[in-house]
Amino acid sequence: MLLADMTWPDFDAHTHRGCAIVPIGAVEPHGPHLPLGADTMISDYFARRLAADIDALIAPTIGYGVATPPQRLGGAFPGVIAVSGTTFTHLIADILTALAEHGVRQLVIVNSAIDNLSFLCEAARIVTAAHPQSRIMIVHWWDVVGETFRNALAEETGVARSDDHHAGMVESSLTMHIAPDTTRPDLVDTDPVVAGARRFGYDVFPLPEDAATSSGIVYTAHKASVDIGARVAEQVAREMTAAVRLEFGIDSARR
Repeated sequence: MLLADMTWPDFDAHTHRGCAIVPIGAVEPHGPHLPLGADTMISDYFARRLAADIDALIAPTIGYGVATPPQRLGGAFPGVIAVSGTTFTHLIADILTALAEHGVRQLVIVNSAIDNLSFLCEAARIVTAAHPQSRIMIVHWWDVVGETFRNALAEETGVARSDDHHAGMVESSLTMHIAPDTTRPDLVDTDPVVAGARRFGYDVFPLPEDAATSSGIVYTAHKASVDIGARVAEQVAREMTAAVRLEFGIDSARR
């Protein structure tokens, strides 16, 4: 159900049937062990899983996002290819508007880059104000995975939730499962937890030297594994489908 592979008659025949999914990611460093496009790969993966479950179209992926602050990346590393918040908001709003004007009434954004969030919400407000018959749902994999699941995983591995965010154990495991050929598991042991890089709950520009890391691993990744990634993937796919079915009133028999 890839929109870009369809002819216009095929697309036109499907627009009134249900949802269109727009996968959104980013291009940015995720330590030395994960690819720059990890966020995009994750969004692509879950968009395909979701589309198979609810019989939805998948729009072409938007692989560029808003720049993540260097604190989250562990410093200034090569590979950040971002667009401004204004450009990003207009881009998303234009794409959603086009889909709405073609008759798509249920729009699901699958996003895997946290700094896109506010701009995605702004784009959704713009589009639903102009097209009140449309509904837009913005889903992030880390929000639907579930607190109980994450807490149990933290207890099992001994990796605290506070040590498991960007390029940490869960995201690294997920990428290892989804795109194993793009990962370097042998490089996950460069941990700032051991190196002593300072952490804080706000952003400072430029990043203080004592908050920078040598590798770009801000959190703990050394317990990452393909097995954990497979478990996370199944949990997220199941919960994401359930959430979309709930919000859009999609019958579980529809596939």
